[in-house]
Amino acid sequence: MTDHHDNEAEHADEGAEHAPDETPSTEELEEPSVAKEPGEEPKAPEKKDEEPSHHAVGIGVIDDESSPLAP
Repeated sequence: MTDHHDNEAEHADEGAEHAPDETPSTEELEEPSVAKEPGEEPKAPEKKDEEPSHHAVGIGVIDDESSPLAP
């Protein structure tokens, strides 16, 4: 039974070996964030016309007289 406990101690040391060597300094942690406040984010321009964004012509369109392929 003591072998099992010895192995646990060895495995606990392995986790420390894989920990990152670099930790941020206090000065780096105190740097201000570059994130913008909720009212400052960029917004999409407002749409001027309420037209459809596209006009589908092709598969699934039947009897479309405005199509250049209509007879």
